[in-house]
Amino acid sequence: MKVIRQGRRRAVVGVLMLGMALAQTQSGWNVVINGRPVSGRAIVVGGKTYVPLDALRASGITATTTPGTLSLTLPGAARPATVPQAPGGTNQANAVEGCVGEQLFNGVLRLRVQKVEDLGRQWGVTIEVRNGTSKRLSTTAATGIDIYSEELSLSTTDGNTLTNSSAGDAWSLAIRQALPPGGGFVVRKEFGKRGEGQPQKLVFILDPKARSRDTALRYTVADPSFRVRLDCQR
Repeated sequence: MKVIRQGRRRAVVGVLMLGMALAQTQSGWNVVINGRPVSGRAIVVGGKTYVPLDALRASGITATTTPGTLSLTLPGAARPATVPQAPGGTNQANAVEGCVGEQLFNGVLRLRVQKVEDLGRQWGVTIEVRNGTSKRLSTTAATGIDIYSEELSLSTTDGNTLTNSSAGDAWSLAIRQALPPGGGFVVRKEFGKRGEGQPQKLVFILDPKARSRDTALRYTVADPSFRVRLDCQR
């Protein structure tokens, strides 16, 4: 009986100590990434600093979970072989990859697909693009985007690739803007349907070797293009 009581006493003391440690770190620190506050607070427990997963995702890190495992992928890092890749064509580019709602960053531009809509005869993809540098950015000339080369495409589950590029649509007009540091735009790009397939991937091609590109801008990945999986959401 004495041994049992001592064990219970130790358990109670352990819980109290844990509660005290959590109380001491409850205030924590605000988390700021690239000058922008993000949700959640960092805390210190046992001399180690813990940052919320949402904050890591805001920095461009992709997080996936399987039973017993949390997998983190740095922006531009190679994806595990278990992640399915789109077959063929431009969709096979070694791009920065993520899901709907996830902010992606290539060192110059930040991109997020906010939502995908069925518009009847068209698919509508709402895209957010932001200047991730500390200087004013001419998005088309400086980043290697060619607005006449169908740089934005949508692939569907039945193997079709939809482009519908137009120099006068909302996307092409928005991407021509010069953006201040942190500035950006949100626009809906529309793709005419072909076949019965559902949206699978959105691919945004950027050419780091384009003649017009501002070589002073440093991409943090070998291939700065973006690929967004539309069948998953963060």
